Amino acid sequence: MFEGQINPVTKTTMSQNIVQQLMELIINGTLARGDKLPSEKQLMEMFGVGRSTLREAIRALVALGLVEVRVPEGTFVAESFGDFFTKHLDLMSKISYENILELVEARVKLEAVLAEMAAEKSSDEDHVKLDRVIERMRDSSDHALFLELDLEFHRLIADMARNTFLTEVLQISSVVTKVWMVKVIEGYSIRQKLIDQHIAVAEAIKAKHPTKAKEAMSTHLDTINQLLIEYKQKNGEISADS
Repeated sequence: MFEGQINPVTKTTMSQNIVQQLMELIINGTLARGDKLPSEKQLMEMFGVGRSTLREAIRALVALGLVEVRVPEGTFVAESFGDFFTKHLDLMSKISYENILELVEARVKLEAVLAEMAAEKSSDEDHVKLDRVIERMRDSSDHALFLELDLEFHRLIADMARNTFLTEVLQISSVVTKVWMVKVIEGYSIRQKLIDQHIAVAEAIKAKHPTKAKEAMSTHLDTINQLLIEYKQKNGEISADS
């Protein structure tokens, strides 16, 4: 089980802490879709909390769509996390400039790992798909289409990593990032640079070189982060509604 990954929680944030820890176990795959959670008594002992606090946390996870209670079987990780992302999409679409930088920073870490995993698990068929997307990006003269192809490139890599939950996390964060990047990319002549960076990522994946794939993806998303910073400095605050 995962007892060694559970920490006793402090009184002021008991239920929130439990929610966070269980979410992390779901995200990193320790708790997989459909897995049954330990019994209520076991969880109370593992977290060092009472029944009411634990039940409050479980109710929150149920509301998020991450777990489901089946009477009398017990509590299980949900088979699908679609509700979790649907419920938060509207909120994320209103994300601030500062938050979008934090989101890109998180994407750097997430996608670097996904690229690394893709280099280990991808097939020749996957590689052909990557090359086709890059070729379409070369031929594209429309900013919106270019960014859609960029999203497709990143989705393909996530699919190659063979981790459905991380793929869904990437999809929702990418949609939010796109809202901002449509505005930012129009002000810069960086299409070729972004294409070159995609090629570097793809070549590392095709060569089955996880470390290089991870580094190339980090470099690419660091560029996106810098573009957002430069755009803000030149144009002032940017809004998803502007």
